[in-house]
Amino acid sequence: MSKHAIVVARFYEELADRLVAGAQRALRGAGHDEAAVFEVPGAFELPVAAKLLAESGRYAGVICLGAVIRGETDHYDYVAHATEAVLAVERIRDALAAG
Repeated sequence: MSKHAIVVARFYEELADRLVAGAQRALRGAGHDEAAVFEVPGAFELPVAAKLLAESGRYAGVICLGAVIRGETDHYDYVAHATEAVLAVERIRDALAAG
């Protein structure tokens, strides 16, 4: 069993694959096993999945990966800020490490 979990938003598949590969490389470089990977449709779903994985007690850490690309509408602002705000609240409530 892996000590870490990665939750990755798959909306931008090529970016998601590169983010996961980089995170796995960093974990191996730090002497850890590869993380178990869990996929969600987009960045907005990251906080719920991360919370469920953290509460499972199966992982020492949960890594959230996703990309929100700024376009011509306000969609970026809504998704990016809402996702970050929920992750911040969960970190404070559960005293999870963030980096």
